[in-house]
Amino acid sequence: MVPFSSIAGMMFTIIAAFFVPVIGAIVLCAAGRLRWKAVIAGFFFYGLSQALLRLPLLWLFYQIPGMTSFVYSNLPGNALVMGLSAALSEECMRYVGARFAMGRRGQPVTGRDALGYGLGHSIAETFFVMGLTAFTNLMLAFALNQTGLSGYAEQFGQEEALQVYQVLTGTPALQFAAGGVERLLYTLVQICLTALVFYGVRRKNWRYPLLAAGAHFLFIAGVSLMQPHGVWMGEGYVLVFAVMMAALCLPVLRRLWRMDEKKGLEKPEESAEQPQTKE
Repeated sequence: MVPFSSIAGMMFTIIAAFFVPVIGAIVLCAAGRLRWKAVIAGFFFYGLSQALLRLPLLWLFYQIPGMTSFVYSNLPGNALVMGLSAALSEECMRYVGARFAMGRRGQPVTGRDALGYGLGHSIAETFFVMGLTAFTNLMLAFALNQTGLSGYAEQFGQEEALQVYQVLTGTPALQFAAGGVERLLYTLVQICLTALVFYGVRRKNWRYPLLAAGAHFLFIAGVSLMQPHGVWMGEGYVLVFAVMMAALCLPVLRRLWRMDEKKGLEKPEESAEQPQTKE
């Protein structure tokens, strides 16, 4: 029988990883604090970054003789490839999204755009990375508790039933819950990276997108290096990096907001509705 604490950990991860960002985006957009266009653009361009840039880049890399063994038998090599591919593909597509989707027709990108885009990016990443795994684990736990191991084995076979049972009962409840905390921290990191890129586009300064690419590389490469040493080593690295990124990038996001206020872009929909009067 799968312990209740493990089921609670699975449910927490689903709520934190999927429902909190999605409901947060809906509430903020409905309140006029974010634009739907920014959230959808973040979701859409993340998918493009994987389909058009990262996956083809990895495929080309693996065609080089000896590179497959270099990546899979060499931990630093794997970290290098994963970090570079993520940084190049996602930061390039962030720049394209800021420059050509959010900043069209002479309209500058705003702090609200950076926040919405980063949130949409994180929602897409959670959807594609976690997919149905979290939901599947929860459904399997309910099925095992309802029918028992023997009933599950009758439908799916003894070997598969034992594997599923060992994973669900042998994994600590805190480890199931850690996935939800990790995704919340990833959301913070993605918003910070987006703020750097959008600020660079707004100021027409390449240093900020390059800084975002470097930070993204360090983030993914560090996670790749830490996770083989244990789940909590990886989670600890994610926590420390997220705090550092917040300290670095939230002031940048505030500067974007102040620039918006000076330009009258903080609430464009409200200002558009107000009639202009001559003094």
